[in-house]
Amino acid sequence: MAILRKLKTADNLQSRGIVVPLACSFCHGYPENHSHLFFGCDFSFTILTRLLPDLNCFLLKPTIAQIFEFLEHSLIYNRLEKNFCYLTVSCTIYHIWRERNNRCFSNLNTNSVKILCIIYADIRLKVSKWQNKDMLLRRFNGI
Repeated sequence: MAILRKLKTADNLQSRGIVVPLACSFCHGYPENHSHLFFGCDFSFTILTRLLPDLNCFLLKPTIAQIFEFLEHSLIYNRLEKNFCYLTVSCTIYHIWRERNNRCFSNLNTNSVKILCIIYADIRLKVSKWQNKDMLLRRFNGI
């Protein structure tokens, strides 16, 4: 849903006549929309690039579609590594959306370090049965 821009971000809700605060829940400096929330905001982009440092190669902060296209056409990753990157990006999107909802609806704020730790644990759990998991975890900074 994030790739299709179908999540109920502030801009989507406003376009349906639902009055909500427009400011990003993370930085409060920009209006919340899919492009900003995933990964235009410094908060979310920092999390993603800590997990996948190779994404620092973009001159401007990429959209989700640009990240997936970059990964698909990348020559620096083999197929297993690409699958790992797809998993990492998907897990990051999930946790950013979850944190956004916690901030909007529960008034709970988790810092980026704690979110990173949660994402690391989820990724490790998911790949625990993959072949070559040790090589992947070393390749991607010990996630």
